[in-house]
Amino acid sequence: AILRSDPARTGRAASLGEIEARTRLSFALIRAKARRSYRTLFIINVLLSSFISQMTTIPTLDFAAFLKDEGAIIGEEPTVGQARVASQINDACKDHGFVFIRNLGLPDGLREKTFEASRGLFDLDDQYKRDNLCRSNPETNAGYAPFGSESTNKSRPADLKEAFNTRLPALGLTDFSGTPEGYKETATSFWAALEVAMDRYAIAIATALGLPFDYFKGKLQKKNLCTLRMLHYPPCDPPSTDPNSLESIRIGEHTDFGLFTFLFLASGAQGLQIKPVAGGEVGGVAGGEASGWVDVPSPESDDTVVVNTGALLARWTNDTWRATAHRVIVPDAAAAAVHRYSIACFCDPDGESIVSVHSKFVADGEEPRYPPITGLEYLLMKLNEMQIKKP
Repeated sequence: AILRSDPARTGRAASLGEIEARTRLSFALIRAKARRSYRTLFIINVLLSSFISQMTTIPTLDFAAFLKDEGAIIGEEPTVGQARVASQINDACKDHGFVFIRNLGLPDGLREKTFEASRGLFDLDDQYKRDNLCRSNPETNAGYAPFGSESTNKSRPADLKEAFNTRLPALGLTDFSGTPEGYKETATSFWAALEVAMDRYAIAIATALGLPFDYFKGKLQKKNLCTLRMLHYPPCDPPSTDPNSLESIRIGEHTDFGLFTFLFLASGAQGLQIKPVAGGEVGGVAGGEASGWVDVPSPESDDTVVVNTGALLARWTNDTWRATAHRVIVPDAAAAAVHRYSIACFCDPDGESIVSVHSKFVADGEEPRYPPITGLEYLLMKLNEMQIKKP
């Protein structure tokens, strides 16, 4: 039966059922080793290779259908193109929650200009940044986070990164004092473009889930918890032979907190890995650090953005959609020797929004897996967990 449904033959992505089958095959592999059954070992290894190769498949979707003011975007039935993209998003998010999106609608050249501004900021002297840039804290979630000041996964040492957070300009929370000339203007321009993209992607995921088209867009009306984060991973020690060892991790295993994340990777940014999980969180108390990780390939082109689901979207759907566990490792000595840059836009629901499991995703006679919580309560809880206390 497994051979007949082999994804390599049918051309579709591996489902969670097939991943579970892979796990059962792993146990069979152990038993076969004990029996020294080499023929069985050969057959099982062939099947395992097929499952593993399929798990690495992350779809690349063309988002152009949602850039036009028609169909779901204006509150009408989705167009054929919108329905097709929404179906593809649904398939990915039920399985592993990671997609590559082309044609997000950003102005030409703005992405490259923003990466240039990010490099200019992080190229500043370390002591200058510590003395002159406004520090981020859980209350503002805006400003500079020095290297080694955060630990995304408390079972790991400090993250090997520094960051600068920009919040909604109208809130006045981001102090750009000390940043290079032009940095503020570029960051706020990028933010403005992403505001439009957030709304359109929120409509796309509501369409994918069969909810009213403005269901999630309505939770992003104020965007008062959304964050644009520039990230820099300086060169570090080369990894050991074990990718799970402490010195091989640039940022520990975690799931993002909110609805979804736009992740832009600079050219040559290596080391991102994902892991499908059954619930909304992974890492630390939640566990799950050691196995099942899959390398994320580099995007096909510079106009491609990585999009992943967050823990609150998993809560809203009662885990019908998966929160995407991910981490950044140091894959080899060459990657350890270079600077790694990325930009993340965390799309969190408005602070006063109630995140409560939608009744559509609760079967008759069952209880929701999660209690209600506000967007602000959840975000503050997770941000406080990340902070490394000063001695």
